[in-house]
Amino acid sequence: MTPASWIKLGGWASALGLGAALYAWWESTAVEVAEHRLRIPELPPGLEGLRILHVSDTHFPASGDSVGRFLERIWPLEYDLICCTGDYVETSAGWDSAADALTQLRAPVGVYATLGAHDYCPPIQTFEEWCSANVDRVLGSPRRFVNPQPFVERLESAGIVALRNEWRSLEIGGELVRIGGAGDDSVRMARLESALPPAGGFSMLLTHAPDAALRLPSPSAGGPALVLCGHTHGGQIRVPGWGAPLRHSRLVSRRRADGVFDVAGAKVVVSRGFGTAHVPLRFACRPEIGLITLTRR
Repeated sequence: MTPASWIKLGGWASALGLGAALYAWWESTAVEVAEHRLRIPELPPGLEGLRILHVSDTHFPASGDSVGRFLERIWPLEYDLICCTGDYVETSAGWDSAADALTQLRAPVGVYATLGAHDYCPPIQTFEEWCSANVDRVLGSPRRFVNPQPFVERLESAGIVALRNEWRSLEIGGELVRIGGAGDDSVRMARLESALPPAGGFSMLLTHAPDAALRLPSPSAGGPALVLCGHTHGGQIRVPGWGAPLRHSRLVSRRRADGVFDVAGAKVVVSRGFGTAHVPLRFACRPEIGLITLTRR
């Protein structure tokens, strides 16, 4: 090829790369409502048609740029219960933005939440700090964490039930419901023996990383009938026709990095999440807010 041909080819490649990056940035803001209708034959009659709003991986930045987009997508929806499954921030620098968003959530039977590893991350506010943190992750350096208690207290002051390896009971439609919340299994924070509700009533578990579901007893052996989680971002960047190169979970697969999975008789819902991690881009993998309907039929 002549030098002119190489220059022309380089120009086309640069234009294509820029176009793909712009599209990936736009797609990261194109939030979908992912509706799942889950058939659970053993569902107590009083829970027929129960609608759960599932929020995960919001990754709110310190600037709060995405808070308005998040709330505008949720407000028109109808639901009975809100379940949030962690990674509300990229680092603790975003705690105030995340609290501003989450404390505006309301539901007839309550808002329940557990935390992800990013909610414990030290604040990153400069490009140099971002580079240093990501180099440490690539090199496998031990991760550093901070105590998220100030963030948790602000959530709880708004009536959100924060479950940190613990469970609660409530009544919905005259039925006993037990909701557990486990820590992030991807960094060994999950204490399932403490988070799992005891037998009796309808049991569900909130946990950030899906692989915790692989260690749960089946519903017939006292495990939860429903598990809600996130963490994978659905891959965040997918190769069309091939799938997600990065998934960070053994439960999901390259071609199916989010959605509903059957694990030992339990329904496990893996959210693509609302936000992005590390880079503000998504490709062939739009962000989501989950809307789950439970039914016996």
